[in-house]
Amino acid sequence: MAEHEHEFEGHEEELEAPKDSLWRDEHEMEKSANIVYFLTLGIVSGLILREINKKTKFPYSPMILSLGILLGLLQKSLGYVGESASILSKMHPHLIVFVFVPVLLFESAFNCDWYTFKYQMVNILLLAGPGCGWGAILLGAVFKMVLQYDDNDMTWYQAFTLGSVLSATDPVAVVALLKELGASLAFNHLIEGEALLNDGVAMVFFIFFNKFSKAASGKGEAVTASQVVLNFVRNSLVGPALGLVLGILAALWTKRILGDDIEVTWLTFVFTYLTFYWAEFCFFKTSGLLAVVGLGLFWSAFGKTRIRSSVEHSVHTVWGFVQYSCDTLIFLLVGIIVGTQVIEETFIHKSDYIRMIVFYFFMILARFIMILTFWPFLRCFGYPISKSEFIVLVYGGLRGALGLTLSLMVGCDEELPARFRHLSVFYGAGMAAITNLINGTTCKALVQYLEMIENPVIKKKVYKKYLEELIVNSQDKMRELESDQFYSMADWNQVNQLIGQPKFIEKIEKLETEIKYMIGSNKVLSNSSNLYEGLSDQEIFGEVRYRIYRIMKGLYYDKFEYGLCEEEAVRLLVESSDIGLDHTKGLLNIWDQLYKNFLNFSSVNFFFKVKEMPLIGPFARDYMIKHLGFVYDVTTTFLSCASEAFHLTGSFPMNKDAVRVVMDELNKEIEKAEGYLSILNDTFPEIVRAIQTKRASHSILTHQRHYLDDTQQNGLVDDKEYQLLKKEINTRLVDLENHQFDMILPSFHVLAMEFPIFSGLVSTDLDNIIKSAYEKKFGPDEIIYEQGMTCQNIYIVSKGNVVDEFPGGSIRKGLGTLITYTNLIGDGTCMSTAKTTADSLLYSLNLKILKDLMNKNPDFEFKIYINSIEYLRKMFENQAGPLANLEIKRLMDFFRTKSKLKKFTENQKCDFIFGGYLFRGELKDINNKVYSQYTYIPPQDTECLVTKDCQCLIFEDSVDSFNNQMLKQLDLDPLKDQQIQERYSQIKRTSQIEKSKHY
Repeated sequence: MAEHEHEFEGHEEELEAPKDSLWRDEHEMEKSANIVYFLTLGIVSGLILREINKKTKFPYSPMILSLGILLGLLQKSLGYVGESASILSKMHPHLIVFVFVPVLLFESAFNCDWYTFKYQMVNILLLAGPGCGWGAILLGAVFKMVLQYDDNDMTWYQAFTLGSVLSATDPVAVVALLKELGASLAFNHLIEGEALLNDGVAMVFFIFFNKFSKAASGKGEAVTASQVVLNFVRNSLVGPALGLVLGILAALWTKRILGDDIEVTWLTFVFTYLTFYWAEFCFFKTSGLLAVVGLGLFWSAFGKTRIRSSVEHSVHTVWGFVQYSCDTLIFLLVGIIVGTQVIEETFIHKSDYIRMIVFYFFMILARFIMILTFWPFLRCFGYPISKSEFIVLVYGGLRGALGLTLSLMVGCDEELPARFRHLSVFYGAGMAAITNLINGTTCKALVQYLEMIENPVIKKKVYKKYLEELIVNSQDKMRELESDQFYSMADWNQVNQLIGQPKFIEKIEKLETEIKYMIGSNKVLSNSSNLYEGLSDQEIFGEVRYRIYRIMKGLYYDKFEYGLCEEEAVRLLVESSDIGLDHTKGLLNIWDQLYKNFLNFSSVNFFFKVKEMPLIGPFARDYMIKHLGFVYDVTTTFLSCASEAFHLTGSFPMNKDAVRVVMDELNKEIEKAEGYLSILNDTFPEIVRAIQTKRASHSILTHQRHYLDDTQQNGLVDDKEYQLLKKEINTRLVDLENHQFDMILPSFHVLAMEFPIFSGLVSTDLDNIIKSAYEKKFGPDEIIYEQGMTCQNIYIVSKGNVVDEFPGGSIRKGLGTLITYTNLIGDGTCMSTAKTTADSLLYSLNLKILKDLMNKNPDFEFKIYINSIEYLRKMFENQAGPLANLEIKRLMDFFRTKSKLKKFTENQKCDFIFGGYLFRGELKDINNKVYSQYTYIPPQDTECLVTKDCQCLIFEDSVDSFNNQMLKQLDLDPLKDQQIQERYSQIKRTSQIEKSKHY
């Protein structure tokens, strides 16, 4: 017996012996496979519902939530899928927070419009901060005072805890709907921003009231006032601060990554989760959700420009996919939990269902009271909120993923009473379902009933114009296909029906009727080519300013794309356009918006004086280069883009008087910036030289990278060579960021050798120029030369600023420029009057030596002539033709690449197939029209006769086509509207004839 007992004991020991370390439970593996399979089916279901959403416009979030509820209710009869749903319904709520919520919060913050969000920041903080707390208290009071739950169900602290859970909004469906309907970006950001921040704030209040609840029941430590304040500050302030710090680190890292979209995308994901886990668990024990929000907002404000344009699309594509997947899965999980709650709940009474319905209405009332409490403040800050927006703000406060997750956390907390735990999940699940299914689906009808979306005449006219253009373009494509032998048997009448042309024409006719009604005009607008007919002058002024701001915003990004300005500069410039777009009724105020972001020069002067001192010297030099580099970058980029926009505004298809008024406003802004740039050049010429060197290097390296990408796409360089060259260019770009520049003004010998106009000269010619040069100082407002006087010298500006004045205008020139090229091509007399604007240092060059050099060096002569165009087109503006409307940099590029300098003697004939520019002499075309000096020559089909010896530029491409190409890129072709209108009228008549034949 003893032996058997001993034997039995031995077997027992054998059975309880630890299993092999490589052993795995097959059953657990199958459960894991079930979950993965179910999540995959969830994404597929989401794709199907997405297609249904496109066709029916039924909100996506309520549909996926309904599917989840259905799966939860039917899980026992769904077999394999139902088993997976059952497993997921038991998922720990913390896992939902850890996996899904950080991604959703970061994506939402990352993709917000920072300017609009920043402008709405006070209102967002009011609603998401004290508004969330006040809402939690109101909801807690509803549970105790209206629904009459006693202390056996929930105490007051527990009621406030549940109120915190239900105060977190999740208006995904409403925001998507408002974007679809065309609601203002400001209102969308107010709703989305409130939800973004109150997710984290609700978590803070939840923890706060939950601790009080446990302390009051004796199951937790006593909470003191100091602990309350300390915990609140730690959770609400330290979290966002940590997100900001980690955002800076991530941005610095990203800046060093060039051309690697995988690494940049992974970096954003890694820092999102690291921020959440470090904040929540590792270091500060603060709010991980608010830390992620802080990280996302930093990236929205400052990080986007750190992402190179070549990888930006990939980053946003991946984040869009992840956000959609997480959003789908989390609403599916919410629905499953709601469905499971309904069929498995035992702690919920029938009276609770009635109370839930009552609570739904009081929850909306509580939100109304909360927003009304802060209404006076909401009207004082940010964008004004209309009464209709107020109603939608109240009605659109849906509950969703985070609220349910917090309620599940309460449900998992065994220190709380069972009845309260189940009530929390019951109300969290119920409000998520009810608000999404009722508010989410009826909000569109409410918005339309309130007529909240403004649709002014100008929007309807622009939409009508767009539809007309769409029809014309479709017809052009149809004519192209008709001539293709592979479409010779197509039924083109049926094609017209299938592409929806009759429907588009009906829409245009409806818009015409609406426009006539809105402007109170009896005039038939379908035959009018003026898009802005029926609008007031103020509306037209606003539309001109709107276009200028939009054009400049596009030009800023264009400069950034091609490495012509840095990310900090483009960020500030784009924000100045955003501010302007909000205030198109007022005068253009671009430069003042930029200038207030610059520090005065006192700090820079201090660092300039100590730049050679030990220890502080390197820091001082680095500060001056970076700060003044930023100032210089902003100023020069603005001047370049504003000058280009100035020339383009003349082609606006609008009232020319209104355009002229706004052009004068823009010209004043340009003059302010030019004055500031001259001060910068006068005060810090050494630093400006270093800045220009860095910018030139950066621009050329960026051009190399674009060229490399283009050649690789065209197969001109193999992958191995491409990768090696790309790596080398990227390394040079990174090295350029850390390069230390000398801040010493060069001697004239060095300056002359580096001067662009002298590049390519042999050393003997360059030595002759340098030997004949001498230094000359001028005081403020001192005349250098006057118009009409004999010209003996030209000058290079080494320090200071010079204004060249002539009848009808002036040109300001600063550091490193030559004044003036026109004196080199003239008849020996000065063509303008030059005077200094400040203490200046100029190098005088002998005019005769330079003219002799022009006669023997054609390349040098060509450079002189094309550089003189900048002056000549302003001096003789009436003779400049389309040259007057081109931005100077584009014009110089055109001359360098598309023109040749030619000389002709009397009675010779010459071709101007693409046009040209006459500097000296006289020409006569076949119609006996005479062209004198300093005149643009339009393209000629026949040869011109030289009546006086002449010198001219002959173009190899049309300036008009070059100019029109720019206008078309920006949709500013002045003839386009009229052509589209005429073509559309013809198509409409043809359609009506075909329709009558059919009947």
